[in-house]
Amino acid sequence: MANEDKAQSLVQLCAKSVCKDMGRLEQQVWDLPASLIEELLPFLNIFYLERIEEVAVRKGLSTTSVWLRIWMEVVKYKPLGSKPVKDWRQKFLEYLFHCVLLRKSLAEDNPRLQDPRFSALTLGARYVQRLTLSSHPYGAVRLATDELRPILEILQGTVTQLKLHHFSQRSHEASMKSMTLLLHRLIHHGSVHTLTIINCDKAIPFILIRVLRMSAGQLDLEMREDLGVCFCCDRESDVTLQSHGLQRRCCAQQEKETVATTKDSGKNSNEVLQPLPLQEGKGAANSCKRLSDNRFYTTHAKWPRLEQGVEAGECFNTLEPSTEGTPSHTATPQSSQDLGGERILFRSITALEVDLSSTIIPELQALLPSWVSLCSLDLFGNRFSEKSDLLKVVAALRSLCKRPEGSISALSIDSVFCPMPITAFMVNLLSTCPKLETLSLNFDVEEEDRLSPPQPIPIDISLTKLQVVFPDDPIQLQVFLSVLRIAQSLQHLHLSWTSNQGFGTLLLTLIESNPNLCWLTLKGANLSACQKEVICFLKNSSLQGVDFTDCRLFEKNKVEFLGKLVDAVKGSKTLKFLHLSKNRLGNKGLVTLAELFSGNPTSQIEHLNISANCILPDGLLEFGRLLEQQPPSSRLLLDLRQNPLDRDPGTAQQAMELLRRRCQVVGDLWNSRAAFADYASVM
Repeated sequence: MANEDKAQSLVQLCAKSVCKDMGRLEQQVWDLPASLIEELLPFLNIFYLERIEEVAVRKGLSTTSVWLRIWMEVVKYKPLGSKPVKDWRQKFLEYLFHCVLLRKSLAEDNPRLQDPRFSALTLGARYVQRLTLSSHPYGAVRLATDELRPILEILQGTVTQLKLHHFSQRSHEASMKSMTLLLHRLIHHGSVHTLTIINCDKAIPFILIRVLRMSAGQLDLEMREDLGVCFCCDRESDVTLQSHGLQRRCCAQQEKETVATTKDSGKNSNEVLQPLPLQEGKGAANSCKRLSDNRFYTTHAKWPRLEQGVEAGECFNTLEPSTEGTPSHTATPQSSQDLGGERILFRSITALEVDLSSTIIPELQALLPSWVSLCSLDLFGNRFSEKSDLLKVVAALRSLCKRPEGSISALSIDSVFCPMPITAFMVNLLSTCPKLETLSLNFDVEEEDRLSPPQPIPIDISLTKLQVVFPDDPIQLQVFLSVLRIAQSLQHLHLSWTSNQGFGTLLLTLIESNPNLCWLTLKGANLSACQKEVICFLKNSSLQGVDFTDCRLFEKNKVEFLGKLVDAVKGSKTLKFLHLSKNRLGNKGLVTLAELFSGNPTSQIEHLNISANCILPDGLLEFGRLLEQQPPSSRLLLDLRQNPLDRDPGTAQQAMELLRRRCQVVGDLWNSRAAFADYASVM
């Protein structure tokens, strides 16, 4: 300890001493100059670090690096995923909340996570945007207790995403009641707009059914009996439900936020402090709003009926919405009561991401026709029991899309089996839901049905974003091109397509029919045979970004084609993102590519991805020297990952130093020899 203190400056020693006595000195610390507060930040515990945030920002300081350091001390690794973390304070405190809720042990010897004057659960709740319930319902049971009622009130205003992950059979009556209360508070009275259900096929079916129904805004008699008295539903409401002797008043003013504020230094030092007051929209519980705000509403509703036993071939064409009746729940193990054919409707979620199972499919089929608030639906998994199940879900979507108040605009279907060719399914789907703006499809197609005849093309569609992963076998190209021709509002097109057919025709069709296209991604395509069309496309489009990943661009006529590619890119006034990953560019190709930033005019490229292109250190060094002579006009982001730069570390380091003077470089510590050994081992 003595050696550690000797290595620290006098200011740092004073800062540590002040941080130990923040309960008494907090107000005086806020008045310190920015330079001293900056010295204090690394020594504050998480509670005072959170409280000083507003003061730090006002004085031009950032706490991001401190929160990142705490994350690495406690968690030991950065979060997985491609998206960068924008707010490390929110990320860590959300993680802390889940750990404390489930009583998971953290670094108990870390004094920055401990302070008897604060509640970690209360602090963390203010920053929980996605609440995850997994493995067992213990977290839901705790949140439903009277002890944690103030925490649940905070979560009502902060949680926007609810995720159920790996739910198992371990459940009982008490946990079901707790789950009902939690869903009612967070969805019906709270701010949750997205529900995600992943790997819950082993959960008790009744739990999944209730989760889906409550997410759709339903609350029947059985649910209300499990719910008991909800203190968010004011008994003085003007709307009263009277059915089967049930008299309860709904749609009410919620209880006010209970989090207290104490920041005056004159308070008793033994008094328990709470976090600072929440700003509007950050953590305060939201009051019930009227229907037009999509917050909370009640109504006596007649539900559209979705007929059972429809054949697969009829699913796209025969189902019509009706104005009477309730959805059939014959597949439901334990269906709820319908209150005499009427249900009470509450606020519902707008985005659903669900791992399909034999329990979820029939329930979706019943709920979708009346789920008018649903804007985004993401279906994934591979557990269809029958070939017609997917088409039945689409038929339910058709009933929803025919309702004038229907809101569905985004649909994603991934890793499922489809009993017809992907192009035929896409045409049928767009005919069913012409208002879709975003569509993503990735299928394993049944072998026996690949030769299904083409379907009629819809006349008017609203697509702005289309993403399709085609199977390896030949596709119905003309059918797909017909879709592109009528999708004149298309702005983003993403295709993963390993076939050799039709890419030249595709590019020419995009020039003629899709003038609003601003981003094109082609992955796995063989473009070596249509280099002329590639150049024509780049010259005659108004793209902002193009991604030709693993497209064998330079397999033929490399030198000549690269020169034409550089000229086409330099001639574009709109193209800012150029992705050429996995195209075997090599050293010579990279040197030619440096001409993008020389001469007059120069390109407008701001992001150049040349990862995984067999670029060696000496070629990168030459590229860096060329950029020194002709620097990019704008701040260039250069992606160099997965290139064998470890073959000559000294030259690679010299090249990196040159490049970092002129652009922002994204690199990695890729072990090319190990990667090659792995590749050879599976050949």
